[in-house]
Amino acid sequence: MVTAKSNNKMKDTKNKGGRPALENKKKFRINVRFDEAEHKRVLQNAQTAGMSKSEWVRKSAIMRKIVPRFTEEQLKAFRAITGASNNLNQLTKKAHQTGLFEVAQECRNTIGHINQCIDILLHHDSEDH
Repeated sequence: MVTAKSNNKMKDTKNKGGRPALENKKKFRINVRFDEAEHKRVLQNAQTAGMSKSEWVRKSAIMRKIVPRFTEEQLKAFRAITGASNNLNQLTKKAHQTGLFEVAQECRNTIGHINQCIDILLHHDSEDH
């Protein structure tokens, strides 16, 4: 038979109940505001993934691949396209004044340069850049 005194000792060593302490407690908060359409999309994405919206936002923020807006190389390509476009406009004007055959090669060179710049821009988020 167990006495009342020994029964109390058993209770002291037992788990007292309640939620167990988290190993990696979340103690930092970042407030983010969404417009209505963004909020709706977050809720849909979280539901599709079977997650709470907080969990989905946290995982998305940490695990998503972030692609920078534009690299220095891309900005250079944009400036080159602008310059080449200006050259192409000048060549078009010259072609109207002097005839197309005299400026045809200059046009091909300018178009080739624009195509190279566009290739740089189109491949900005590939793995090899």
